[in-house]
Amino acid sequence: MDNEEDKQHKQENNTELNKSSSEKKGISLVKSLMTTIIIVTAIAIVSSLIGQLLDPRYSTFLKVGVVATIGYFVINSVANVFYKLSYDALKKNAEIIRILIRIIGAIIIISIIISYLSEDPIIAASIATITGVVIGFASQNVIGNLISGLYLAITRPFRIGDKATVFGNTGIIFDIGLLYTSLRNDEGHIILAPNLSMVSTTIIIRDSKSV
Repeated sequence: MDNEEDKQHKQENNTELNKSSSEKKGISLVKSLMTTIIIVTAIAIVSSLIGQLLDPRYSTFLKVGVVATIGYFVINSVANVFYKLSYDALKKNAEIIRILIRIIGAIIIISIIISYLSEDPIIAASIATITGVVIGFASQNVIGNLISGLYLAITRPFRIGDKATVFGNTGIIFDIGLLYTSLRNDEGHIILAPNLSMVSTTIIIRDSKSV
């Protein structure tokens, strides 16, 4: 009888803990969403007031600033909310998807900013010139790393939390960013490996049980 009562008590305690955890998660998500809504609303109101006082020539730059600022908060909010909602089911994969959301969001924001800047013929010509120079001199690095970051997020040859060796450096993978994959070695030092190299070079994924 005592064993049965103990089991019932444990089950009740576990149920209460799960409910408490779910309630805390729900409250945290609501707070995150409300904070984002308040910030976005405040930015929209302030930018509207500034726009009425600002010279029309500079309205494009104001739009760019608003889009960049609001986009930053919205993308981070969406990524974090998805991460919290999906972590229990996806575990480490939830972090990969959060990174992917941030990458895609950044690309969308950059595209919107370019479309605004392209409305001015002088700026559009400058963008075309700068873009040509960037593509000519930096495409193999910046754009290559960006595309490689998307590739890593989709194909997942390794995951957050894996212990890997790249170019003789061994560490735990804890982030896959826009340009770099970040590892932390046993001494606590951060190793930044370009995403392009993570795609094109040999990577040793260590078995956590054997290291």
